[in-house]
Amino acid sequence: MKAELIPDNGDPPIPISRDVTIVGRRDVADVVIDHPSLSKRHCVLVKTDGLLVIRDLLTTNGTKVKGQRIRWAALLPGDKIALGAYKMRVYLGPDEAMAPSELHQKRAGKIADLRRAEETLRKIDPKPATRFGAFAAPSLEELPSSASCDELAIEPKARDLVDDDDSIIDLD
Repeated sequence: MKAELIPDNGDPPIPISRDVTIVGRRDVADVVIDHPSLSKRHCVLVKTDGLLVIRDLLTTNGTKVKGQRIRWAALLPGDKIALGAYKMRVYLGPDEAMAPSELHQKRAGKIADLRRAEETLRKIDPKPATRFGAFAAPSLEELPSSASCDELAIEPKARDLVDDDDSIIDLD
């Protein structure tokens, strides 16, 4: 069984890989969450067959499951927990399925690949790309004041193909 805590604030998912995991704010914990409302050793998570159990370690700010302060509780998939003011959601899933942390790492790898590709392109061509490719659009000052569509190599628009009496002009 894969177990993870998914922070509500957008932090990366926290995998719970050990059978007994201490969560807290300091390095004495197995999982360190740097948040001022957590105690040094805030809670312990115990993985059993298909179940995750949480126990508060007599903390000042407490541990809540589904909004209720608890001493201990069995966690189910999707349960919302709060360690002090730090809020998370519980993920429990089969070993074969991709967990949120694995999806996060995969996404982060793709983003890193894109950034490396952008850097490589910048090294090859340091000029910023424009909407018009290698050619810049002429400014209004560069255009002749009485330029026609033929001189500018511009195709006439569909509305230019209609006479004043709304009849269509034959181009042939």
